[in-house]
Amino acid sequence: MKRTFIAAALALALATGAALAQARGPNGGMVGGPADHQVELVVAPAEISVYLLHDGKVSTVQGSAVRAVVQDGGRTTNVALAASGPNRLVGRLEAPLASGARVVISGRDNHNHSISARFVVP
Repeated sequence: MKRTFIAAALALALATGAALAQARGPNGGMVGGPADHQVELVVAPAEISVYLLHDGKVSTVQGSAVRAVVQDGGRTTNVALAASGPNRLVGRLEAPLASGARVVISGRDNHNHSISARFVVP
């Protein structure tokens, strides 16, 4: 009986871990947000890149108004995002993000659809 319980608990833990795994986007970043208007976040040491995804495909960022809020090490920082090419928003970081840092992306795309996604840096 005890072995059955342990096996069931282990199976549940593994299934939960797989369900919580962050999906990867077309640019190798983390994907979050609602299925029809997702956000891809790519974290580099000196900057974050944000891609807006519409039905799984990268869409243009021209005319969008999107911002990032970063919580890292007990500090909250607003990161200004600016267009860098037709489909990428870039924001400069003061320092590399630590594992566990939280990034919230919010705003509106060029069709005035709401954009919202939350990420935890691995």
